[in-house]
Amino acid sequence: MILRRGICTTRKALAGHSKWANIKHDKAKNDLEKNRISFRMSQQITVAVKMGGADVVGNPALATALEKAKVQNVTKKVIENAIKRGTGGLGDKNNVEQCTYEGIAPGGVSVIVQALTDNKSRTVGLVKACFTKFGSNLTPTAYLFEKKGSIVIDKGEDSIDHVFEKCVDLGAQDIIEDEENDQLVEVVTDPQDTGRLAKELKSMYKIDQVSIGYKPNEDTLVEITKEDHQKSYDKFVKLLDDVDDVTDYFTNLKVKQS
Repeated sequence: MILRRGICTTRKALAGHSKWANIKHDKAKNDLEKNRISFRMSQQITVAVKMGGADVVGNPALATALEKAKVQNVTKKVIENAIKRGTGGLGDKNNVEQCTYEGIAPGGVSVIVQALTDNKSRTVGLVKACFTKFGSNLTPTAYLFEKKGSIVIDKGEDSIDHVFEKCVDLGAQDIIEDEENDQLVEVVTDPQDTGRLAKELKSMYKIDQVSIGYKPNEDTLVEITKEDHQKSYDKFVKLLDDVDDVTDYFTNLKVKQS
């Protein structure tokens, strides 16, 4: 069925509320979201390469990142350039560095921010602005955390007890069940053992994610009790999410039990 649009010369018809205007607006939003996903995926690939090299067979983090990128329809060129950035193969002007920033967020929450940048001055300015907007600043907080390796697996038909036994035998330090998805299990390990453990687990389970990050010490967890502090904290997190250079962040916020 073909719909024919009638011709109208009034200004109201050109006011931007037409179906075509909405279609263009939706397409622009979709294109923006696709670009953002592509950028985030390329960051993950570059970080994975910097962490464990460009050999997919020997780098489970890279293999996982590449699988996710393909699912998200990230183009081959973007993937290739992301790998080259990680190895320094695009030349000095395109080389990127991993940076870590520490600070106190609204509600007294300690934060460690990780970023990937080709311009440290720009990135530190953007990250610092997220803190200063709420009267906070960059300040040491890493002593409240422990650096750990994290491997998220899909346990499939295996029981959590069986997964626990296998992971302990492999040298894992902790096993954490995902509260939202009972198929996923996080295996926590020493950062230096992350690659080895991921390779071992890949032969038994589907790897969902491999990373090295920071886990807060249990006795330093902070709970936000005031509503205005919670609102400010949520806005702070949104600001961090909007900084393209930021690849991840870790907090000592105590998760409220539902």
